[in-house]
Amino acid sequence: MMTTEESRQFILEYIGAISNSKSEAVIDKYVADPELKGHVLFFEAGLPNYQLIPKDIITEGNKVVIRFVLEGEHKGDLFGIPPTGRKVSTEGIIIYEVDNNKIVKHWMQADSNTLMQQLSAVKVNS
Repeated sequence: MMTTEESRQFILEYIGAISNSKSEAVIDKYVADPELKGHVLFFEAGLPNYQLIPKDIITEGNKVVIRFVLEGEHKGDLFGIPPTGRKVSTEGIIIYEVDNNKIVKHWMQADSNTLMQQLSAVKVNS
């Protein structure tokens, strides 16, 4: 099992790596969780070169919690919504479970309502 500091450093390295490239080779270097790999590729298709910006990092043992802001530009199909060219920004929290220098599981909650509003897919009640 990785130490708390090793887990933290690994996740920071992962976030730095996918900020530069979300190729399958880069993702496979860090991710053993097929659901997370699919998630990264799904958002990369709709928000090419999106950035996951850590705001807070909490680590205990092999679990790392990141409160983040996701920023990107809607240039591809996302949730069935054709590209709008709009810049989007939404917040969320993700927990990564790390084992042997791979992310083996994750749990995420993101503000999808704000994201959909920015894509004009939902109307804001006044």
